[in-house]
Amino acid sequence: MAGLTLTVITHKASSLNYGESIGNVSVLKKITLADNTQLTYASDKALKYEIRRHGRDRFGWRLLDEKLKEYIAKHTSKDTLDVDKFGEDLVKDYEEFDLFGGLFTKPKDKDSRSSLLSSLKADAVKRTSVVKLSYAFSISPFKSDMDFMNNIDAYDRYLKHLYGKSEKERAIVNSEQHTSHYIYTLTVDLDRVGVWETEEGKIKEVIDSQAKAKRVVELLEVIKTLSRQIRGRWENLSPVFVVGGVFSVKNPFFMDAVKVVEKEGKLILDINALRDAIELVPESEEALVGITSGHFHNEEDIRTQLSAKGVAEVFENLKQKVKSVYGVL
Repeated sequence: MAGLTLTVITHKASSLNYGESIGNVSVLKKITLADNTQLTYASDKALKYEIRRHGRDRFGWRLLDEKLKEYIAKHTSKDTLDVDKFGEDLVKDYEEFDLFGGLFTKPKDKDSRSSLLSSLKADAVKRTSVVKLSYAFSISPFKSDMDFMNNIDAYDRYLKHLYGKSEKERAIVNSEQHTSHYIYTLTVDLDRVGVWETEEGKIKEVIDSQAKAKRVVELLEVIKTLSRQIRGRWENLSPVFVVGGVFSVKNPFFMDAVKVVEKEGKLILDINALRDAIELVPESEEALVGITSGHFHNEEDIRTQLSAKGVAEVFENLKQKVKSVYGVL
């Protein structure tokens, strides 16, 4: 048994995830703490979207697409879908389905009887995500900053000619703004990568160990250089700090242990809280700590007391540990 876990502090990033608009105000996703301070966050779905995008663009990951229709037709015989063969092929051919799972349900309404999935014997074809992510919460609190925007330039140059609208109809919007470091946790169940759990509960190996290691190593490479595209901006989500490892106990050991505050533009890490979490790691197994220079007031203490290395070095070490798990060193 083996699991990988990482808790990451990102570079500073701005306004990562908007929710519903209220009138002409774009509202950031936020959570209110017990002391009434508010933190903004990027949801796990937003993070997974960017990870999948990077995987596709950088490593050619195959994402679920319109060709699923062909897959379903290929696995359907006498109006019955072979669920296990369908699932196995999805795991083999689609990195997204293998790592992030998926759910295909049988239509229940009469208007959808023509759907290919109406041939399902079971209620659904489902795969629980192998890769799990927490929300990415801001470290600094939200202070209700707003950005006033309009489309006057675009209106004057071409919109008024396209739509014939008066100047009174020029768009004016307000958008909440927040810049902060963000913190999130990723876990990977290494035993479930590249396997399919059959309807009878049996485990079937779908891809070989080399392919399993390749997918997880590529995932680590994505996390190391993650970014987000939003509203015409690139936001850098690569780590300035990371703690994690590959352990025999599958647990997000550091999820609530990386306690950090921002003061005068730099971060201060609670070293004792993190050291306590590291002590819970199984004996003889190693927790790795990585730091990027220039972001922490107590950088030297982090390096000496936690034996911190560079972020890139930690990721290379993690890749080797993953390969060791799969026996492909």
